[in-house]
Amino acid sequence: MKKLFLISLFSSLLFSASSEQIEQYLSISKADAQLVSIEQVFDSMRQNQEREDNNSQEINQIYRKYLEEHLSSNELEELLALYRTPIMQRYVVEMESSISKEDMSAFLKDLEENPLTTERLDIVDNILKLTVKEDEILAFYKSMTQRYRKASKKSDNNQTIKPTKQEQQYVEMVKEGSKNELLYGLQVLSIEEMKELKSALESAVISKASKIESEAMIHVMNQFIQGITSKPQAKVQETNSTL
Repeated sequence: MKKLFLISLFSSLLFSASSEQIEQYLSISKADAQLVSIEQVFDSMRQNQEREDNNSQEINQIYRKYLEEHLSSNELEELLALYRTPIMQRYVVEMESSISKEDMSAFLKDLEENPLTTERLDIVDNILKLTVKEDEILAFYKSMTQRYRKASKKSDNNQTIKPTKQEQQYVEMVKEGSKNELLYGLQVLSIEEMKELKSALESAVISKASKIESEAMIHVMNQFIQGITSKPQAKVQETNSTL
């Protein structure tokens, strides 16, 4: 009986999330907000390829399908419960607000004249580590630039290849921009609220969701790159066959 119970429990944990759960999660967490900027990149790349098959709906479908396949139903329920808490809802609202370059510049200038307390800065740094992972940023950058990079030689003894100077600069740019956005967005939170937020973001399920979302973005990018590099060749072959 105990064995059957464990098998049943394990199966329920692995049961894939439903499309309805994914929609609820994206709606409440705004986890797909980055797709907007990615779609702009795709549109630009399509124009460079002189193609007219701009299908943003397909991009969203690929992204949602990846989340649906890699997050369990139980994990989605846990995520939804977390994001429905007042502190996470406030976090989403504050971080979703658009910031003009002028407002950010004025804010950063004011910080130089009126520095934040060490405690607040430490909490922001901790939240940054929880929400912005260097390896995920680097993986996405590599997927985004794959068609422009020369094939690199494999390292000996399975050693990790160090990021190039350009890759490291991109990582640092994203981290700096993300930190500034956190400083700006969380300025309305008290120290106690920031501690509560940090505690919520330390949840293992949020960490996993962040990883899966990053992988989903890379998957979308890879699918798109394959599309714009393979389909034009097919058109050329089709043209030649009609001659």
